[in-house]
Amino acid sequence: MTGIEIRGPRLLLRALRASEIDEELQAMVEADPMVVAGLPDESAFRARLGRSGRLVDGQLDLAIDLDGTSIGRIQTFLPPGRPLPPGTFDLGIGLREHARGQGHGREALALFTGWLFEHAGAQVVEGATDPANAPMRAVFQRAGWAFDGPVTEVGREWAMYRLTRENWLTSRNTGRTLY
Repeated sequence: MTGIEIRGPRLLLRALRASEIDEELQAMVEADPMVVAGLPDESAFRARLGRSGRLVDGQLDLAIDLDGTSIGRIQTFLPPGRPLPPGTFDLGIGLREHARGQGHGREALALFTGWLFEHAGAQVVEGATDPANAPMRAVFQRAGWAFDGPVTEVGREWAMYRLTRENWLTSRNTGRTLY
């Protein structure tokens, strides 16, 4: 799948522009260690973001665009050393500091999750955050995700959240908005 764009009430999830790749790398370098597992290999990261907007082997990176400007990134990825069952996507999200606390994370999460269920055959979408990251834990909960317990990856403990297709369909069919 190529050229993926997902439009919401305020946000557009879209491919990163070539000019935004350096900004994304810098955001990773400057990120609070609480929100990133570690720094990626620069050349591999640049190559990955160069494929932005395309779902390739379960991996998809999209800019979170507000009024024509990227305020962060949302992606699916393959966790190191933990194969995912078919239909399972591991999700990550990062917003620039100035864009936090305004509902953008929850909207982006709901839009992206819905797209994965509707267009990518997702059965389960999961995401992890540092147990002390109360704002991200609140975003997961407000978007209808369930706490699944702790998981240890890349030498750290994370709080794992999940949303199943069944729970997503139930919330969708009851008209509950997730953002």
